[in-house]
Amino acid sequence: MNTLYHTYQMQEDSSSPSSLTWIFKNWFQLMCLALILHLLFSRDISIQFNMQDASERPIASQSIAPNANAASAVAVPTSYHAPVKTEKPKPKDNRGNTFANLTFILSPDYAKRKNIDPDIVRAKKQHVYNYINQYKEVALKEMQQFGIPASITLAQGLLESNAGDSRLSTESNNHFGIKCRSKCKGCTCRNYTDDDVYDMFRVFNSSWESYREHSRLLTSKRYKHLLKLKKTDYKKWAHGLKKAGYATDKRYAEKLIKIIETLKLHRLDRA
Repeated sequence: MNTLYHTYQMQEDSSSPSSLTWIFKNWFQLMCLALILHLLFSRDISIQFNMQDASERPIASQSIAPNANAASAVAVPTSYHAPVKTEKPKPKDNRGNTFANLTFILSPDYAKRKNIDPDIVRAKKQHVYNYINQYKEVALKEMQQFGIPASITLAQGLLESNAGDSRLSTESNNHFGIKCRSKCKGCTCRNYTDDDVYDMFRVFNSSWESYREHSRLLTSKRYKHLLKLKKTDYKKWAHGLKKAGYATDKRYAEKLIKIIETLKLHRLDRA
């Protein structure tokens, strides 16, 4: 009996002072420790997950605060092209087609007053100069043979044919607006829609024939009195032609004189 009791007592003594008693005595410290471990363990996982999310987050979703080094920190794609600002081409000025070739000869200040493109003015004047260079030798020969001032012949040719661009000159080689005679035998005549139905104009095979017919006309009975004038007196010739009824334009003489003086055609009369 005593032996059994002693054995039981030994077993109880060996277990009681160790674990259970110590746990009961230190339960508060154990709870605190467990809580601390729990907090630490949970924070590590949260930090790890947050770091992983940040690394996998798309770059576009990250906001970058502007700073002074932003330009150097961001690389510009090599395929980028700055937008080119294109200007609409200016419409071509086609007003030159509405002007006669002699407009800027008869009215030298017209281009400035109307703000005409200088290129149009140069082109029109050059066309006039080309006409003079083409026919001045013919005019000089007609002057030598018939006594008609070369300046008058060229001025009339320029004015009547629009420096060779009129329909009458391009289609009929008629540079002087010469009409058919009352008794026209062996000559060809033509009517144009912008003229009176009874106005029939001569058709020539060449421009030279037109110049020769002009000389014959001015030496006819109607204009023969003009041959008494000096060849160098182009002003009297111009007014004489108007008075004899060569054209119905009231300013016909003034226009001839303006053309001669502006282009200095009177120099040819002294040749």
